[in-house]
Amino acid sequence: MERTATFQKMESPLKFGFYSCMSGVPWGGSEELWWRSARLLQTQGHEVAVNYKWWEKQAGQITEIQEHGATLFLRDKPANNFWYSGLLNLFRTIKPKDGTDESWLEKERPDTVLFSLGYHPDRIRLAKACQRLNIPYTINVQCASSSVFIHESIMEEFRNAYHNAHKVLFVSKENQEKLETNMATKLTNAEIVANPFNVRHDADPQWPEEDIFRLACVGRIHFVSKGQDLLVHVLRREKWQNRPIKITLYGKNQGNKKQLEELIKLYNLEDKIGFGGFTRNVEEIWEANHALFLPSRYEGAALVVIETMLCNRIVITTDTGRNRELLRDGETGFIAHAANADLLDDALERAWQKREQWRELGKQAGKDIRENYTSNPIGDFTDHLVAAAESKR
Repeated sequence: MERTATFQKMESPLKFGFYSCMSGVPWGGSEELWWRSARLLQTQGHEVAVNYKWWEKQAGQITEIQEHGATLFLRDKPANNFWYSGLLNLFRTIKPKDGTDESWLEKERPDTVLFSLGYHPDRIRLAKACQRLNIPYTINVQCASSSVFIHESIMEEFRNAYHNAHKVLFVSKENQEKLETNMATKLTNAEIVANPFNVRHDADPQWPEEDIFRLACVGRIHFVSKGQDLLVHVLRREKWQNRPIKITLYGKNQGNKKQLEELIKLYNLEDKIGFGGFTRNVEEIWEANHALFLPSRYEGAALVVIETMLCNRIVITTDTGRNRELLRDGETGFIAHAANADLLDDALERAWQKREQWRELGKQAGKDIRENYTSNPIGDFTDHLVAAAESKR
């Protein structure tokens, strides 16, 4: 667990509230930053209270943080699930029958609250309660896009929540600009933070053989965000049919794997696009692949881009999220201006013309990311939370 000097100076423990807006799946990449920060705070002797959506099969991370002393409020929990209620009573738990989100806040009275948003349309319903109770709060926006807009009827609610936050933390400048456009306002309390990565900071996987140029597409199989359908429309073009290139997809299915399999069959691309399953050993992926091909329609800050660069590989991707901030087009990556097949084909073509340089360009990508991306994102993030808690004193 990462540590920072800030906590060494604390004389008395603080209480931190964590409210995750996650609602689509039991766990996702958007949850790692708040969860790892909460675990770090626990190791330093601070108190943690978590408000999280109920799931019939709860994520192991929630169980772990609870077992280390966090109080847990599970919202939207069915009232008639007696077996699950009984199991939760084995731990120090606040149950939904004890009240609402607002009563959770009033009972816990944390020194500060973090609202973690997986997607920008998530509403921060406790913002006014925090203001009323004089509890400073921080908002962390993990992803924003231009495909969903906030309705004008709730725009003032959003503006109030964001303008009165202690800090609004984005994972990319591009995401900040998208949300400011959505709310038609500037956020003077905004800052950019980094997400944790899942490879060693000094990772250097062995370079694969070049009998064929192997690209990895890493991420959940979800067309709306990750755009894997576009891979088919690029590689079905005649020129790629005659070149020694293959793309392997790594990641869990999130609703579109069947369509993708059928598209691959439809265009006879079985020898060009394959599936590598899901693995937690990210460095292992880069022992078998030369470059990342990520056709995302939107991102917050794609961790796979950061991890790819830390593994000394180039990135071929779209101009979304933090990609433009991290990559130098034509040098450490190849950026398509938007997620469509023609522009992705152009980016891949530019990369292909430099294929004999991929190894050296990848080394430069590794150097760039180590110079421009923090090696301790959890420690840096918890510093923000401690600052918010101390602002109340």
